[in-house]
Amino acid sequence: MDVALHPDPTCFLHVPPQLNDDESWELFKKKACVDSNFPDFRIRAEIERLGREMVGRCRGLPLAIIVLGGLLATKKTIFEWAEVRRNIISHLRRGKGDEQLLGVTEVLALSYHELPYQLKPCFLHLAHFPEDCEIQTKKMIRMWVAEGFVSSVYNGVEEETMEDVAQRYLGELVERCMVQVVERGTTGRIRTCRMHDLMRDLCVSKANQENFLEVSNQSLASDCPADSFPLSMAREARSTGRLRRLAVILEGDLHKFIPSGYKRNSHLRSLLYFHEKACHVENWGLIKSVFKNFKLIRVLDLEGIQSHGGKLPKEIGSLIHLRFLSLRDTDIDELPNTIGNLRYLQTLDLLTWNSTVQIPNVVWRLHRLRHLYLPESCGEDTYKWQLANLINLQTLVNFPADKCEILDLVRLNQLKKLVIDDPKFGAIFRTPRVRFYRLQSLSFVSNEDSTVVQVIQGCPNLYKLHIEGQIEKLPECQQFSANLSKLNLLGSKLTEDPMPTLEKLPNLRILRLQMDSFLGNKVVCLDKGFPQLKSLFLYDLPNLEEWKVVEGAMANLFHLEISNCTSLKTVPEGLRFINSLREMEIRSMLKAFRTRLEHGGEDYYKVQHVPSIAFRYCDY
Repeated sequence: MDVALHPDPTCFLHVPPQLNDDESWELFKKKACVDSNFPDFRIRAEIERLGREMVGRCRGLPLAIIVLGGLLATKKTIFEWAEVRRNIISHLRRGKGDEQLLGVTEVLALSYHELPYQLKPCFLHLAHFPEDCEIQTKKMIRMWVAEGFVSSVYNGVEEETMEDVAQRYLGELVERCMVQVVERGTTGRIRTCRMHDLMRDLCVSKANQENFLEVSNQSLASDCPADSFPLSMAREARSTGRLRRLAVILEGDLHKFIPSGYKRNSHLRSLLYFHEKACHVENWGLIKSVFKNFKLIRVLDLEGIQSHGGKLPKEIGSLIHLRFLSLRDTDIDELPNTIGNLRYLQTLDLLTWNSTVQIPNVVWRLHRLRHLYLPESCGEDTYKWQLANLINLQTLVNFPADKCEILDLVRLNQLKKLVIDDPKFGAIFRTPRVRFYRLQSLSFVSNEDSTVVQVIQGCPNLYKLHIEGQIEKLPECQQFSANLSKLNLLGSKLTEDPMPTLEKLPNLRILRLQMDSFLGNKVVCLDKGFPQLKSLFLYDLPNLEEWKVVEGAMANLFHLEISNCTSLKTVPEGLRFINSLREMEIRSMLKAFRTRLEHGGEDYYKVQHVPSIAFRYCDY
């Protein structure tokens, strides 16, 4: 494999700093979890001997050491370490210059070779994503499920969903240092990830070698004629004609990059488009060829592609094997009746640019749906939908209250995420037996206090909660889920200080008080309150005049935003005691408020320990 061995000779060559022997060993020991995996000092000496020998062959290069450590972190016996050592000897090469870089490459290749069989397709799938891409893991995991890379597992207590298994697989790739975490959510799950450039090069190389997928980059074929799409598809489809997956990286319009007439590639089962800039297609009819010629497709991602509105071609209904369809951020404004033919569909994302999409009354036929994202309005069709039979739904965004019976939700007992703006939602909890035990994320509209209490008690395991609308008085602390880590209150019109209740929530990490959520003029955060809070957002609270923070409150606060709280004269004295605070953003506040916080201002001493303070639109 010749990954990264032939750089442009006119470019500046960056040589990464090399670690000495002790630095290399300390980095490796940390990544390989030597102390925790081998607590018995009687075998520690042999482990250290094996480890130091292998690390020595990495020649001080951090990436090789990190990946090798991640690989050995999964090996818990001396026998397994000795086996890896034997493989290392046969893979690593000593030397200088190119040979040294080849040593890194061989460590990466060894890490792939050592992957368990179930992780290899998940790793190879990462080759779809462009270089330096920040990968949305939720979407990627649903593609893994659609491709059949994972299956549900019984863990001794209950059946682990395919999505949970896929999340676990991703975690294993992270532990092996083959994938880097960019951001985690409030529950600790990986929200976004990326790959090191050299690791991605390995991934793409292996994916090509194994005919797993092909990446077609428009920037490398921008002058190709329309009938030669994509050049690589015609050139690299392999003589077998068994191209399975295709990722197209776009830098302009889509017209030249719509496959058509390639019968020898009729086995294509995944087509993904990636683009950073605006991407257009003359009309949606041009994409019919995909629907006609590639009927084995399981994954079709058209996210962000724009035309001039219009209807998705009816030929979509011929893709009867389709499991994943994303039209997010497209300008599709109507779906054909044939969408109901997609009986195996698991993920349907219709969060388009248009707030209204005409959707025929066929969604009930898609009984294998697991994740359904609907637009704000599903059109003017007056027929009532039946969603009660979609018993596999885990995600339902924008429940169409005008088209469905609210009681349909009661049968959807697999729901983990629900977004609904129907004020009648709380009524279903008047029956004590109604409980959504699996629901983890809920966004709903309230118009009375009792509704809120009934809802949060009927959803006892929530991690994320968004409440929009007047509630006047918060429920008691013990009525909230103990798991609650993210809370957003919008337009609540609370008259009593909410902090004495909210600061007792033991796992709350993100709190947003927005748009008249509090109508009073003073809030107080007490000692030891908000023990886990990381981010606090105070938006559009025009009556708030005073905010007091007692020393010891919000001890782990990292990020603070204040926006359009124009009656607030200053930040609280207690901020100077929050040593964890690293980021502040002040927006749409009076100029005097900004002046007090700037260097030399009378309140600067309260925030001088904060490394990053940004002011935006504070010139009133």
